[in-house]
Amino acid sequence: MYYVTTILYLTFLMKNIPKLLIIAGSDPSGGAGIQADIKTASAHKVYASAAITCLTAQNTQKVFAIHNSSIDFLHQQIEVVLDDIQFDAIKIGMLGTAEIINCVADILQKKAKKIPLILDTVMVATSGDLLLKENAVEALKLKLIKCAYIVTPNIDEAQVLAKMPIKNLNDMKQAALKIKALGCKSVLIKGGHLNFLDGRIRSVLLNEKENFYIISNKKIGNKNIHGTGCTLASAIACNISKKMDLVNAVRNANKYVSRSILKSLNIGKGSKVLTHF
Repeated sequence: MYYVTTILYLTFLMKNIPKLLIIAGSDPSGGAGIQADIKTASAHKVYASAAITCLTAQNTQKVFAIHNSSIDFLHQQIEVVLDDIQFDAIKIGMLGTAEIINCVADILQKKAKKIPLILDTVMVATSGDLLLKENAVEALKLKLIKCAYIVTPNIDEAQVLAKMPIKNLNDMKQAALKIKALGCKSVLIKGGHLNFLDGRIRSVLLNEKENFYIISNKKIGNKNIHGTGCTLASAIACNISKKMDLVNAVRNANKYVSRSILKSLNIGKGSKVLTHF
């Protein structure tokens, strides 16, 4: 009887646990990409599935090589899990090429139109290495940004998407409006690359109703941290998968990343990495 009750209870838990599909690249150093995304989901008690867009040879110092999944195989990865599992949110990270962007957009339009999409517009790694080919930016705008529930660019990415320089908080707000005009419901521009005089980091959230919210926290240290963007977007996706409202989803995700930075580690010779747990 105890055994049967336990099985029924576990079955109930698995049916009701929030489920997140991650579509992103692999980072063998474990600090960013799919690896960081799954750690984040586990820390939030969310079940994570993952389709891998590309393999990278990278460590905490540098991206040495990128090997993209074939389009047919990537399409199949995403299709088979969508046919099997009912997801509560989808998080997209590194895509790399226009062909990959088109593939992901097409399958999600057919199979996952009603699932909230959290899009991290990954263009450049912490090390400075280019992760999104220049000809893919237009595909990102035309095919994926317009389908997103929230887009989470950093300052450098927001400047590319909004086609304007960003030097201060007002610029961030103007850029958010321009990015939202591409079709997404909401925008979070991460302010970690700007230097505010009071030593705090300010990010700008623009919601569906075009209300602005400032997400702020104290800047911790001066060294680059590997994987903060991946982790923040995944934490937001986890909170949205739990049906949390957008503003609290972003604020709680920001607090989670800040705590993870406080306990960041030097595991290699380059950037520090987050402690996800």
